[in-house]
Amino acid sequence: MTHMLTDAFCDGSTGIDIKYRIDGEVFNLRRLQAKTKVKTYNIRDLLFADDCALSAGSEVELQNLMNKFSTACSNFDLMINTEKTEVMYQPAHGNVYKEPMIMINGTKLKAAHRFTYLGSTLSQNINIDDEVNSRISMASSSFGRLYANVWHRGGINLQTKLNVYRAAVLPVLLYASETWTIYTRHAKKLNHFHTNCLRKLLKIKRQDKIPDTTVLDRAGIPSINTILMKHQLRWAGHLVRMPDHRMPKILFYSEMSSGKRSRGGQKKRFKDTLKSSIKSFEIKIDSWEKAARDRTSWRSLLRKGAKSCEAARQAASVLRRQKRKASAHESQTVATISCPHCPRLFKARIGLTSHLRVH
Repeated sequence: MTHMLTDAFCDGSTGIDIKYRIDGEVFNLRRLQAKTKVKTYNIRDLLFADDCALSAGSEVELQNLMNKFSTACSNFDLMINTEKTEVMYQPAHGNVYKEPMIMINGTKLKAAHRFTYLGSTLSQNINIDDEVNSRISMASSSFGRLYANVWHRGGINLQTKLNVYRAAVLPVLLYASETWTIYTRHAKKLNHFHTNCLRKLLKIKRQDKIPDTTVLDRAGIPSINTILMKHQLRWAGHLVRMPDHRMPKILFYSEMSSGKRSRGGQKKRFKDTLKSSIKSFEIKIDSWEKAARDRTSWRSLLRKGAKSCEAARQAASVLRRQKRKASAHESQTVATISCPHCPRLFKARIGLTSHLRVH
């Protein structure tokens, strides 16, 4: 595959240009405004085993790449399966979607709004809603297949069942979550599935009115929020320790060479999610990269941060629950304000004021 791509793009065909600078802090974007230390990198083809993805900044450029790729395949006596080849157009925010017209030897390629690549669901709208739904569906299937042989089997103790859940269900649910850009709605949906599974293992019914914090504490498993943050920080540590020529590290320390963000509310980026996770784990923003270069100390730091983050999350959840109960109790307070002209009682003074108008 590598030799064929070299033959196809020997003239340096364009892809997507990014600019990067590995020295300095990843959250300091001003460093990319330097005129001498910034380097450029072109992302054109992504290879994994026998899978190949081509990327371009416009429809014309992508058609040019496909023409050269098709010619190179013919030179190596290879054939492109047009039924398995799909095209996805991801317009910038605010741009109108237009179905791309990409041809190979006179055959139009299917334009997909989403498709699965290396186990992950990529979406035309550039968010992970479809990926989260797909993960929950597959994890639910994995959980269901083990119901008769593991979850419902009496001869297996609870701790073994929880270990199987950690090994067989959670990895399916959180596959490739290290690179997700998480919104609150995603974490809530994943955590709802997570706690429902644990309730079934612990044989806790909704009628028991046991909160999720107690369920997680009994199972000895943290919430999905904490697990996601730990996964992303662990992956960030791998990126920091990678050799400088590796593409994942270059992408991590880069931004697009062209384009700009509009004013107002912005879509979250992976770096925004990562920065929030670092703060939640009580790690210093200005020194986290230095700490991540030592793998052993970084993993120890993540374990401590995960414990403190989960404890803070549970404490906040308990506080919110207490406030809800107090509010409900106040709304049921017995009426104590009486009318001076009749025996009627009122819970609030505004009710008495309205009532006095008739006297």
